[in-house]
Amino acid sequence: MSTQLTIAKTSTSGQSTRIEGWESGVITPEAVWKGVIGAVRAVLGGDDKRELIKITVGDEVLVDHALMPNPDGSESPDEWLSRMQQKFGAETPVLLYARELPSHDRELYELLLSVMGRPVFEKYGLVRGNIDIEVFLGEYKATPGGIHREQCGNSHFVLQGRKYMHFWHGEEWIPDSVDWRAAEGMSAIDPEEYLPSLAVPSVVDRGTSLLAAAGEFFTWDPGTWHVAETVGPAFAFNIARYTKSFVPGEGSYPLVAAADGQVSTRWLSGYQDFLGGADQASALASASAYGMAGAEPRHDGSVDVGRVAVDSNAPRLWCETPDGVLIAVHGQSRAFSAAVLPWLVSLADLSFGAEVATPAGEEAVALARFLVTNGALRAV
Repeated sequence: MSTQLTIAKTSTSGQSTRIEGWESGVITPEAVWKGVIGAVRAVLGGDDKRELIKITVGDEVLVDHALMPNPDGSESPDEWLSRMQQKFGAETPVLLYARELPSHDRELYELLLSVMGRPVFEKYGLVRGNIDIEVFLGEYKATPGGIHREQCGNSHFVLQGRKYMHFWHGEEWIPDSVDWRAAEGMSAIDPEEYLPSLAVPSVVDRGTSLLAAAGEFFTWDPGTWHVAETVGPAFAFNIARYTKSFVPGEGSYPLVAAADGQVSTRWLSGYQDFLGGADQASALASASAYGMAGAEPRHDGSVDVGRVAVDSNAPRLWCETPDGVLIAVHGQSRAFSAAVLPWLVSLADLSFGAEVATPAGEEAVALARFLVTNGALRAV
């Protein structure tokens, strides 16, 4: 089973809108669906400050909790969609949208950091805004709301089925009579703009249409006008990197780390300024998760860590400080004495799954426990 994402270029219409092939043995429909179920449970528990789940049937957003996927996880994506189509009619457009999935499923959070980190997150740099992991499941002629653009770069992975993504660049193609509308409601936290009165067929020939199937993904820059259209039922997840700008290239900061995870104090200071004055520890922690928020660790901090194995491809970042070293992984950071550095650095030479003994000493054991608790290593 592959622990890293394999990307193979499939087709391209330009640098900012393209399709590429992808393969991962662990980012499966079942793994992503667990994040959706976690979000469903959060909503049913009263947490819906960010519209975590949105079900659109026809032109209406329905808020009936009975329409949500079964919170016990007993209903597959196909079964949920079949239930909706039986209830509302096979010809009625249906879309289940879910967001912030890693915040509701720790396993998915760690998988994404390990598998998507280097080939996706590091490729585009760190961002000022949040990293959102979204799901789109359904069968529909156009994304609800119609043609729109966001302040984020996107990597949109098709898990099952096929779907088009229609793209338009610039603004010259937009008819003068069309009104622009800013997003309303909770989604306005991440600014979006819509062209709700503009029918896709009337302008599709002014843009570029790409068709992706399972095992392929779309990529597009912030500010790119777009709308999706499924070809039959489709299940996809999206990585949205919010730059807080509609201009491509703005609002990103390159992750510059050595092979062993070391970052310079100068780089870290620049990243703190980029984030708006974050303290050193929280900035390094954020960088170690590429800015993505996740659920609390699921590992027991009291396990025996005498022998451990590498359990993530995500970087173990570290930076020297006047008092020792600051180490961060999977969104958490902690200060240690410089005595742990030789062992930490040696871990960089190990492949995924490789085992190693934890050195004797209180500090080394504390570091091993920190890395195990946060999912970078596992106890064996």
